[in-house]
Amino acid sequence: MNFLEKLDARRSIRHFDRAYTISDENIIEILNHAANAPSSNNAQPWKVVVIKNKKLLVELQKLSFNQEQVGQASAVFLILGDKRDYDTNRLIQSSIKYNLIQESEINNKKQRINTYYSLHPEDKESVGLRFDVGLFSMNLMHVLRAFGYDSVPMRGVNFAEILKVLKLPEEWEPILLLPVGKAVTTGHSHKRESAEKFTTII
Repeated sequence: MNFLEKLDARRSIRHFDRAYTISDENIIEILNHAANAPSSNNAQPWKVVVIKNKKLLVELQKLSFNQEQVGQASAVFLILGDKRDYDTNRLIQSSIKYNLIQESEINNKKQRINTYYSLHPEDKESVGLRFDVGLFSMNLMHVLRAFGYDSVPMRGVNFAEILKVLKLPEEWEPILLLPVGKAVTTGHSHKRESAEKFTTII
């Protein structure tokens, strides 16, 4: 299967092998690859909580309108975002840490970031957070398939109660629940509009 065929073959899987386990080392490796996703000013505002505990998965299923894939999954990835990661000083320090800029470039970098956010203030609020975390999440779904796993992105869950159960910081904004595991069904085939219908070429 070539790269494009692999991408096109992704399905939302809702039935997993309950007995299959994913190692912590495998999860970290997967997330390290997924974290190569782009984000505004390289903020990388995503946070990921991976739930493998079977009792907690049962509780999460109850808070997900009893959707079976949550309880069947080898792991459920709760993907969140933190708007504090868009802080200009934090972005500058991150650029210095990874040798992306020199000390002499700090003021210029700060000015460019502030100018950008003055043009697009929404990009450091929930709108931008969902966009950046969405890019990460799609990347994660493809990485999971490269490792032999499948997943299904979910929003139809009681995020407020899930945050309470997991005792997570209130600053973390839940974006997506992603049950992950070994598929026992193929999922539904894609039905998509042709690009000619939604594309304008000028």
